[in-house]
Amino acid sequence: MRIKFSKYHGAGNDFIMIDNREDDRRIWNALTPETIQVMCERHFGIGADGVILAVKSNDPDTPYSMGYFNADGTPAEMCGNGLRCLVRFLDHLGEPVREMDQFNILTGAGPIKCRIIPDQTIQVEMPVPSFDPRDAKIDADYDAIPMTITVPGIPDELYGTPVGVGNPHFVLYNNEMWEGDLIHELGSRIAIYEDIFPEGVNVGFARKEAPDTIALVVWERGVGPTLACGSGAIAAVGAGVAQDKFPFDEKIAVRMPGGTVFVTIHDGWSKAVMEGDAVHVFDGEFDTEEQ
Repeated sequence: MRIKFSKYHGAGNDFIMIDNREDDRRIWNALTPETIQVMCERHFGIGADGVILAVKSNDPDTPYSMGYFNADGTPAEMCGNGLRCLVRFLDHLGEPVREMDQFNILTGAGPIKCRIIPDQTIQVEMPVPSFDPRDAKIDADYDAIPMTITVPGIPDELYGTPVGVGNPHFVLYNNEMWEGDLIHELGSRIAIYEDIFPEGVNVGFARKEAPDTIALVVWERGVGPTLACGSGAIAAVGAGVAQDKFPFDEKIAVRMPGGTVFVTIHDGWSKAVMEGDAVHVFDGEFDTEEQ
């Protein structure tokens, strides 16, 4: 089966976008985990951090939905940068999203409010950070934020914050810049440490650079280190607000290797908003029979 696709990125977090507005089951069936792995492979495939399907709905409250798969073929609840790319993709497909004041996209984490604001930046109202163990999807008792964990193969205790943002995150703040080898060592072990994170976890390495700026690198489960992570940006700012590093209602710049997004956590944890761009890269076709 030949599948048409478009490549988009949000702050360097790149995705293979597939127009499945008619919810064609042949497309869903063709996207096996093995096919997705080949598509996302950067040397022999298209290359991407994940695959996103755009689907239309008859529900006026949620006119669109998002199917999201990590680069290893596993489905995931949602992706903040991917949502921005999906909004831009829907706009380029001719959907009237630019004319809507606001619209919902249904994800595995529930409906997400989105809109294109006047400067053409895309604004996404993300799930509010939660520190409930069930939302962070951890299998451990803790009563403090942050918490200390011990991971096999890592000699030192790790001091971080579990955060649920529709998907699970573990955010570690450090006064020094995290180095690549250390990120690889810690991220690869924490992300799959099933004794505490039975469903895996996205690991955020954060550093407060200024009163309104964070430097962040995220090791995404099923992907590895990415140039950017939208839900990771929300989790990092949320963990910072919970630790009094940042105030409510202030726009925080989250500087990631691929670019910067802006996050605001509103007073009383009432909502979490992310702003940033999404860019079309190229279009093509992928033959699932010629893997």
